Amino acid sequence: MAETLDGSAYPQITRFTLGGSDVATQVVVPPTARTATVRFESNDGKLSFAGTDGGAINAAYIICAGDTTNEFSLLDGLGVSKGVTSFFVAASTGSTVCSIMIEG
Repeated sequence: MAETLDGSAYPQITRFTLGGSDVATQVVVPPTARTATVRFESNDGKLSFAGTDGGAINAAYIICAGDTTNEFSLLDGLGVSKGVTSFFVAASTGSTVCSIMIEG
């Protein structure tokens, strides 16, 4: 099920447990978000910018090592939103906890 961060206050954090193996969870972010940080606890995770919530993770993903933070910008060189309104996370190991932090 999709996780939505509304940007009502920054930084904003959500933690949730991922479902089955390689099942994508959509993370919806507000257009005012400037950066996102993703962390998978104990197990490696996958991050993609394309997909369907509840479907298999898209083949175009990067692997994020477990217990490491992975930060990325949502802005272009002029400090303007690139139009990224969501991304997708998954893990090969079910019941992996995922933490997301956005900053504005």
